[in-house]
Amino acid sequence: MGASVGHPHDALGRLGSELRRAVDDRRGRSSEGFVRLRARDTTLWPASAAESAKWLGWLDSLDRAPTHLARIIPLVEEMLAEGVTDVVLSGMGGSSLFPEVLARTFGPAAGHPRLWILDSTDPAAVLRVEQEVPWASTVLIAASKSGGTVETRAHLARFLARLTDVRGEGAARRVVVVTDPGSSLDAEARAQRFRAVIHGDPQVGGRYSALSPFGLLPAAVLGIDLDRLLQGARTAEEHFERDPWDAAGPAQLAAVMAASVAGGRDVMHLLLPSGLRTFGAWIEQLVAESSGKQGRGVLPIVTDRPEEIHADGRRFVVALGEQPGLDAIAAAGTPVFVLPWAGREQLLAEVLRWLHAVPLLCSELGVDPFDQPDVAAAKAATSVALSEGGDVEPARPFGAVLEELGSDVPYLAVLAYVDPEGAEAVALEQACSRLAVELALPVSLGLGPRYLHSTGQLHKGGRGGGRFVVTVGADPEDADVPGAPYGFSRLKRAQAAGDIAALRAAGRRVDVVELSTIIG
Repeated sequence: MGASVGHPHDALGRLGSELRRAVDDRRGRSSEGFVRLRARDTTLWPASAAESAKWLGWLDSLDRAPTHLARIIPLVEEMLAEGVTDVVLSGMGGSSLFPEVLARTFGPAAGHPRLWILDSTDPAAVLRVEQEVPWASTVLIAASKSGGTVETRAHLARFLARLTDVRGEGAARRVVVVTDPGSSLDAEARAQRFRAVIHGDPQVGGRYSALSPFGLLPAAVLGIDLDRLLQGARTAEEHFERDPWDAAGPAQLAAVMAASVAGGRDVMHLLLPSGLRTFGAWIEQLVAESSGKQGRGVLPIVTDRPEEIHADGRRFVVALGEQPGLDAIAAAGTPVFVLPWAGREQLLAEVLRWLHAVPLLCSELGVDPFDQPDVAAAKAATSVALSEGGDVEPARPFGAVLEELGSDVPYLAVLAYVDPEGAEAVALEQACSRLAVELALPVSLGLGPRYLHSTGQLHKGGRGGGRFVVTVGADPEDADVPGAPYGFSRLKRAQAAGDIAALRAAGRRVDVVELSTIIG
């Protein structure tokens, strides 16, 4: 990890004396937990050993990376030789979040394709990509661990038809699949003779897959210097194994999160440097989906605005690198923990820190980090809404919801089904930031269906009491899904209706609100 490991400041210095003592008291247990994790000791968690053991393959991801890259690099070189200028990656959750981090943090190297990430069922998002991409020189990557992800299958059907319009019988040569061996998508790729199938690691869950082919293929497409980044990650791993506590190591990070929750602080503000919000979204998924169950968990809220963080007994801050405003936040009474950050070349090392810290946090909380029962529940509710033609109930004004908020509400979650790259998403982000300041309340913004694979688990499985508002953007133009009896607009609305049903089944208070009354 180079300079980042030897960061001179005391990472615990802004926690406050009481929390710092609680963290120090966990040093031995957390460090021992790290050793047990590396040894694949599944008794760290309440799940059966057989269930947890099958998801620990990510511990060997760095060792397996060269084998995967031996298949990936020649494929990318072939694409470059053929003049491919753009790559569209369709995926959800772990299949798309880290690729988006890479695309936004690094961008394409000289001579490498632009990487488009699509994880939305909003028709405007689908049509925007379809209309802006030069399909004659584009490759489609369909990424789905299970192979049955409804969003990815819909994107594949739509864009394969578009490729066929442009390339005729040669369309299949412009489709690459990333999936686990034996999945339905694996079978389809072989039946249709797609260009390549890159197999993921069956023992690596979606949100732990950043260093697997789900992350390595898009990194290679972008031309990122993987040798350098992977070597930085190996150096970090070696350092963590020598001392998982030193320099805000994973054992210390886990202890800070666990001690904060034990003290009633289960809202974690992730304060990130400008330009790293997508990395925050990756951390958000890892923390929320892993920890949010059995009435427990940590709610991550990503921000780059210190003014959103009010001092109360619910919050703590994890900052990536020293940033303006941290001293003032700590002085006001909100604990602040600062992770060393030496820049984007440290990205994979930082991924390793969080991949190890979150299972250790879950050990402290007494939950299994590798399951996500409420994600499955939302998917099932979506299927029911699709088959029965269910729709979202009539909306009410957002102001009426605000008038009903009591002082005992721990957080407000705005769940919006809009184009993530559109003007409405920008306006929602600004509105939520403003609300966080005006209400002095943690405000979480989730874009559907992405959040269903992230904070959606914590919303239903974590601590109750939050107030949820669902808003669905209008669809002036729909996009059909070839071979399906519905278009993307109906799919989007079924996902919203399904999540409303799942939230209410979990005892959560949910309102459907008019989008215009949130963004003004």
